[in-house]
Amino acid sequence: MQTHVIRTLAMAAGAAMVVAGCGLKDGVVVVAEGAAPGVAPTTGVDGGTSGGPVDSPGEPGTVQDPGAGPTGSAADPGTVADPGTSGGSGSNGGGGSGGGSGSGGGAVFTVSGSDRTGVTADTIHIGVHAPVTGAAPLPARSFEEAGETYWLWKTQELGETVLGRSDVVVEFADDKYDPNTARGICRDLASRNFMVVGGGGTDQIQACGALAGVSGFPYFSPGVTEAGLETATNPWYFAGSMSYKQQGVLLAAYIKNRFGNAKVGAIITQTPNFEDAVQGWQQGVQQYGINLYKTARHSKGDTSWYNVIRDDFIDNGVEVVYALTAPIDYIRFAQAYPDGAKPQFVGVGVTKALNAVLGSGCPDVDGGEFFSPFPGLDVIDALDPDFNKAAARFNKPKDDLALALWSLAKIQDRVFTAYEQAYGSTDLTREDLRRLMETQTVKTNLFPDIRWSANSHFGGTGVHVLKADCAAGIHKTIAQFKSTF
Repeated sequence: MQTHVIRTLAMAAGAAMVVAGCGLKDGVVVVAEGAAPGVAPTTGVDGGTSGGPVDSPGEPGTVQDPGAGPTGSAADPGTVADPGTSGGSGSNGGGGSGGGSGSGGGAVFTVSGSDRTGVTADTIHIGVHAPVTGAAPLPARSFEEAGETYWLWKTQELGETVLGRSDVVVEFADDKYDPNTARGICRDLASRNFMVVGGGGTDQIQACGALAGVSGFPYFSPGVTEAGLETATNPWYFAGSMSYKQQGVLLAAYIKNRFGNAKVGAIITQTPNFEDAVQGWQQGVQQYGINLYKTARHSKGDTSWYNVIRDDFIDNGVEVVYALTAPIDYIRFAQAYPDGAKPQFVGVGVTKALNAVLGSGCPDVDGGEFFSPFPGLDVIDALDPDFNKAAARFNKPKDDLALALWSLAKIQDRVFTAYEQAYGSTDLTREDLRRLMETQTVKTNLFPDIRWSANSHFGGTGVHVLKADCAAGIHKTIAQFKSTF
């Protein structure tokens, strides 16, 4: 079996990250504060779980986590429904060898696509981008090394293949928290990788997702903005978790349940890619009767607002603050508050509940509560014990950013499994994978269930809630797989 490697572009070492999270009131949490880690999660989807071992004809296929036990023994991944022919689009003309016109053994459907960029007879190439420098830096080593951990575990430890191939190669690039840089990087990654994955940063994900819609390559990320990524006009973008617009409504329900009639203020960066997040938040405010004082907007890159908005919020008795900003802005705003006057911070997103930021943010961010698409490290052994085993086996990072990458890779693997059931293992094309993804409900027991359809590629169904515990130096998981509050 060939050696599994990561190629890294424009990487800056030693970058520090910034984020936060906090707590819930009695009766709200699935896993209560202080409870033993790994209490079994609820289904996280209203009305119970969806799908089954065999789906009805024409219904979306369900790809379940095959790791039914600690050893990752295979479970029935479900029958794959007809991927259909809706929304087909051309390739970007990229190269890539391997594949062929056949469908392979056990195929149900015939391959009709032609774009095999990043696919060879024994390897699938995947590109990943995220900010490890700039205003929202993420830990460099995790992206340098942890992106391959899941695939190493699957191919080398478990001895399994991915669509009949023995290796998945992950190439990472630093987008420097800049959408223009991200767009160029994603164009480059897409020229030689089968799909591109966005790790974080709303403006960068939006830029790359929009590029995917024009150029025609699969692009996948945790949910952020919906602007320019709407399924009707962009068939190539898929969100693996709830968008900020969707989370805004859920956050309002959470605030009402947790804090009752407390006066609330919001600070949201002034960027077009947060306009739908504001819409979702305003919808939730009205729907749940939030006692909102103000939603304050600030320019991206501006630092003059910290004291101005702080004084305004203090003078008007704001008790709870929804922060949708760059992590560094959140940290600095929290630090601007004097002791004894700090509000309860809450929020949505991808990065604001990572443990790496506590070194910069504590003690000021202690007690903040943030939604997250993936759980905290405190419950990971109960949800997926292979993560820590794999990190130890291959000497890889085992922080929560590494867990995020593991979770994203697991989603991709479930999709590849569904593809193999539909088309066989011989041929892999971008067009056929895209059509197949539109039929899937993906279960990993890490991200809440993902339900994609031809009408919506925003498939997130719930969130985890993480709380910053500065004394412990980690974010603790206080709610798992929540779709309502």
